[in-house]
Amino acid sequence: METIMKISSQGQVRIPQKIMDSLGLEKGDYCALYIENGQIVLKPRKLIDPSQSWYWTKAWQKKEAKADKQIENDELSPEFQDSDEGVKWLKE
Repeated sequence: METIMKISSQGQVRIPQKIMDSLGLEKGDYCALYIENGQIVLKPRKLIDPSQSWYWTKAWQKKEAKADKQIENDELSPEFQDSDEGVKWLKE
């Protein structure tokens, strides 16, 4: 997909929304920029350790919000003396 863009007087380039959508980019995301074979290459970059990226997915954040709400409402499990007691409670 090729798009012609104009460089602003401040040296900025606006990425069209259709390209942002196709790459899953959002306002405020980071990109790496470098020159390769006389061309400008722009690559999306997430500033998250790849081993921790699961934590930042929308699905996981939804679960985190639910857990926060349960903690706020004091909807916590009892304290267990050992794992057997905890497993028994979970099965009930």
